[in-house]
Amino acid sequence: MEEITAPGDGEDEQRAYTGLLTAIVGYRRRHHRAGPDILGPRTVGLDAEDWDHLTDAIDLSTHARVQHRLEQIRARTTAERAAVLPPTPPLHRPRTPPQRPRTRPPTR
Repeated sequence: MEEITAPGDGEDEQRAYTGLLTAIVGYRRRHHRAGPDILGPRTVGLDAEDWDHLTDAIDLSTHARVQHRLEQIRARTTAERAAVLPPTPPLHRPRTPPQRPRTRPPTR
C-alpha cells in the first residue's frame, strides 16, 4: 500500500485516496491477497474486471498526484527565481522614432 502516492491537503484528494484504499482493501480481502504486491497477479474471469478497474484507479491517482506536485514545484521554483534574479528587460524594445532637433523658423 505504501506504493500508492499519498494525497495532498485538499479534501477532495483525501476523499478519493480513502475511497481507493477502501476498494483495494476490499479486493485483497475477497481474494485472500497478502504481501507487498498490492493486488497480486491478474485474476481470470469476472474478477479480472475488478483487477483492471483497481489497477487503472491506482495509476490515475498516482498520475494526478505527481502532476499536482510538479505544478507546486514549478510554481515554487518560479517564485524563488523571481525573488533572486533581477527582472530582465525584453529582448526587443519598441523603437521610438528619432527626434529632430527643434529649430526656429528663419526670421524675415
